[in-house]
Amino acid sequence: MNLKLVTSAALVAIATAFPAAAAVLNFETNGYTGDIENLGNDEYFAGAGITFSSTNGLSAVATGSPTDGFVPNDLPNPNTFGNYFLTSDFGRTTELNIKYDTAVSAASFEMADIDGLQDPPGNQEVFTYTLYLNNTQVGSTVTIQDGDPNTGDAKVTPVGFSGLGLFDEIRISGTTSGGVRNIGIAFDNFNTTVNVTTNPVPLPAAAWMLLAGLGGLGIVGRRRKRS
Repeated sequence: MNLKLVTSAALVAIATAFPAAAAVLNFETNGYTGDIENLGNDEYFAGAGITFSSTNGLSAVATGSPTDGFVPNDLPNPNTFGNYFLTSDFGRTTELNIKYDTAVSAASFEMADIDGLQDPPGNQEVFTYTLYLNNTQVGSTVTIQDGDPNTGDAKVTPVGFSGLGLFDEIRISGTTSGGVRNIGIAFDNFNTTVNVTTNPVPLPAAAWMLLAGLGGLGIVGRRRKRS
């Protein structure tokens, strides 16, 4: 057996035993058509290993459409949302839960149109973000509201988490400070990072066999050299 071929095969097996380091979900290649597509209360994206859910219901909405998640024909500024983004139905409160198949160490995404200060008092939008691992809260709850940096009418607000250890769920909830008007979520450009160091996928049996074969070849080579 050619030692170089065995080495290459072993490296390939080891490399494919670990998940990809990052994935970006921007809802652009999911086959959505028209102004809005209702997704029900939960939607699983197999390629990213992510489940989105909301008791208010989820929709994929065309950016700038008459049924836009902001104001009809309004556009996020800057327009980083592409053709489609994810939104929850409007209500006095709103929520979006993000569940991972595999725990991660960092995540980032964008939300738009966190506003309300220009409306009568009590209409300021307030969003909270809480991370969980196996249903146990990780770190403190983060709050973003209109008036914070990069918030306001149609503005895009970057949101990110890192350095808190592993988590497998993000729960987002929103309301207005007085709970006096309907509110929704405009969500896009979701980036996840898998912690391959802390959560490695076990090597397949074939990889261990190849590594053992490499060790055996090394022993045989030393014996031949001695003889």
